[in-house]
Amino acid sequence: MLKYFYQRGRQLKKVMHFGAGNIGRGFFGQLYYESRYHIVFVDVVDEIVRTINQQKGYQIWIVGNEIEKVHIDNISCISLSNHKDVIEESKEINLFSISVGVNNVKNLVPVIAEIIKTKAVSKKDSFMNIIIGENMKNASEILGRQLIQFFSPEERDFFEKKVGLVETVLGRMIPIVPEQLKKQHPLIVLVEPYKTMPVAKRMFKGELPDVNGFLFVDDIEPYEAMKLYIHNFTHAAFAYAGYQKNYTFIWEAVADEKIKNTVEKAYIEVQQAICKKYKMGIEQLDNYYNDLLERFSNKKLGDTVVRVGREPIRKLGFEDRIIGAARLCHEMNIKPEYICFFAACCLHYNQIHDDESQKLQNLLKTYGIDYVIENICGLQMSHEIAQLIKSNYINFWKLLKKML
Repeated sequence: MLKYFYQRGRQLKKVMHFGAGNIGRGFFGQLYYESRYHIVFVDVVDEIVRTINQQKGYQIWIVGNEIEKVHIDNISCISLSNHKDVIEESKEINLFSISVGVNNVKNLVPVIAEIIKTKAVSKKDSFMNIIIGENMKNASEILGRQLIQFFSPEERDFFEKKVGLVETVLGRMIPIVPEQLKKQHPLIVLVEPYKTMPVAKRMFKGELPDVNGFLFVDDIEPYEAMKLYIHNFTHAAFAYAGYQKNYTFIWEAVADEKIKNTVEKAYIEVQQAICKKYKMGIEQLDNYYNDLLERFSNKKLGDTVVRVGREPIRKLGFEDRIIGAARLCHEMNIKPEYICFFAACCLHYNQIHDDESQKLQNLLKTYGIDYVIENICGLQMSHEIAQLIKSNYINFWKLLKKML
């Protein structure tokens, strides 16, 4: 039976969300609040835990044509280090979600496993669902493998029959809060108006949760491909092109017709590949891309080239937005010519305040382009994509004048 909070005349179910960062507060938090949930955040940062419990609320500023200020309340927070309290609080909760960053998911596995083990004894006839709010391919399978090693045969049976590991796609843009504003409102989050969250309908166990903004889809994979290879890739492409033309904001790069035309050519390569693989209509993808361009052009959001372009080593990973998009095109027999140009743009991203950017430049200087393509991008130099990237990298300054 669900436990409810009563506050200001409203009956509230409870949800536990791991990660009280920008995605947790600025995306999941708003959707749960609007759906009449009391949100129990779990976080590792003591200051965030303390501030949430002291203030018992925070502001989200939705930045569109006008700024809409939303106050989120009915929240509490527990430190992840306090396993006992997390387990105790979880006993009457059936809906969980996480957004801690891909590299930090493994740190949640022991406590999530303990929650499942406890429910296998005390709530063996009930269902629980964990929504994985990470841009991680095969997230359900990966988390499942990590969890299952903690279970006895009886617990494994409960896990497989009663626990849903649900993949989702996070598409809301959340820029960095200016320091001055953060000093006034420590928990504030700036977000764009877009708040749709596709979730994998078939991965849920039991009843579907009633959450405003959830878009239940039968097949999540095409939506993951659209998010990673259209949204994330073109966003990064505008950032790396914008850097080369000394722009500060993403909207400036989108407003540059030459950049916009070259990004569109790369988009068309991805569009053709996704249409071919997932049997999707061109019109659906074009509508999605045109909506993205409008969102990227939001001046009031103040999203910067530096924020979107940060961590270029991660973005050049084998499964990530740039190489992943190129590989998808190659798989579908489409030459990723313009995608590989933007891979070269990323390789030439030399931002002095970005640690990964500086590490990447040092690797290129010390070991050369072949080493980086093989060890960062995960491609053999004999691969067509590797040769395209190398050619674009070597001839970059000539191509730059033509492309941008």
